[in-house]
Amino acid sequence: MKKNYLFPHQFRMIGWVLAIIAVVGYLCLPEFHFKMPSLYFDTFFDDENESGFFRMARTNTLSLAMPVLTIGLLFIGFSKEKVEDEFVQYLRTQSLIWATYVTAALFIIATLLIYGISYLYVPFLVFFVFLILFIVKFRIEVHRANKGGAQ
Repeated sequence: MKKNYLFPHQFRMIGWVLAIIAVVGYLCLPEFHFKMPSLYFDTFFDDENESGFFRMARTNTLSLAMPVLTIGLLFIGFSKEKVEDEFVQYLRTQSLIWATYVTAALFIIATLLIYGISYLYVPFLVFFVFLILFIVKFRIEVHRANKGGAQ
């Protein structure tokens, strides 16, 4: 039995809408603060809230933008093509492998060159970089294949 874990083709457009909303929302409202429920909150960086389990935490737009961007990028990258054949699956696999290698290399370079509190951003960005690299590489390969330039 052949399993297909891809989203329907229509999800790609939904993904673009979600990704654009997340990026524009964060860029336009970076300092917008609101309260959200949290499983655990630590007051190491925040003295306004009480630490502990099941608290309401004061947070900013990034707390919503990151999950929405993740869902959007997953929908873009893992939606079926209009014609999903073995060649498209091959391109998808090769793009995933390439994105994995490049992301791993970038992560190693960042680990060796970025220190201090700024390094905390690196692990959070790795997944986004991976998805973006995969999407770009896959779309380029599909475009090349459609123009007859696949090798």
